[in-house]
Amino acid sequence: MKLGIVFEGGSRKVMFSAGVIDAMIDENLSFDYVLGVSAGAHCALNFVTKQRGRVFQILKPSKVREGKRAHAIRDGIEKELHILNYESQYGEYPFDFQTLFNSKTEYEICATCGETAKPDYFTERKDEKHLLDILNASCSLPILFPFTEIGGKHYVDGCISNSIPFDRAFEKGCDKVVIVSTKYWEDKPTDFERYSLLLQPMYKKKYPELYKALINRYDEYMKQMGKIEMLEEMGKVFVIKPQQALCGVFSVHDDEFQKSYNHGLEYTKSVMDKLKDYLKN
Repeated sequence: MKLGIVFEGGSRKVMFSAGVIDAMIDENLSFDYVLGVSAGAHCALNFVTKQRGRVFQILKPSKVREGKRAHAIRDGIEKELHILNYESQYGEYPFDFQTLFNSKTEYEICATCGETAKPDYFTERKDEKHLLDILNASCSLPILFPFTEIGGKHYVDGCISNSIPFDRAFEKGCDKVVIVSTKYWEDKPTDFERYSLLLQPMYKKKYPELYKALINRYDEYMKQMGKIEMLEEMGKVFVIKPQQALCGVFSVHDDEFQKSYNHGLEYTKSVMDKLKDYLKN
């Protein structure tokens, strides 16, 4: 039986998922297939390497990690994205590239192709720089961040084309799929149609398919959540999601990070027996 796990993004809301993976690492849980999108890709990679506590640290703004006051806008969100996806992999909490590259676990990172607006799924087993470019592409939210070029194509955040790619896990042959979501029931996904005046000059002419995907993203996300709820009721997937509001997407407050992380850790512990039963039966 092939087991898969999928990590949704959500920028710093992924502090919740950081707690989830640490609870699973504590229980020595493993999966045959691991997939992450956007900030959830960091969880996917670190779950494969079993680096407990690392995601919680690297997701913090650089100034917060240094014990300083941070500002979501003035500190530069593009600069922080570069620090997260490149510099943090070699900094105080270095990523274990060799464990990932040598792992027998099948893993993928989802990014959206600007030319087609379709999700592409990447695996890298040799080249550290290429892996980090893939990671950066998956996290590059349109409007806020530029494209990341990979293989002559231009990529943006994977959440635009497949926010919670559970379907990919089934396509890859998984019999059971665990979904780690960062969506609290009161949360609403980003409605890019509200920003159409910004999107039109940026994407409509040169990347028309991407423009359409951005405009339709809210509706597609809600449809996807409906499918997940149906599959959960049928026992086809096991969903771990927040039971309380998490820190903000651009939060810079360490206490909010800790609260979201602790919630992910403790909630996962509380459903661990049910999760193990689902994976075994």
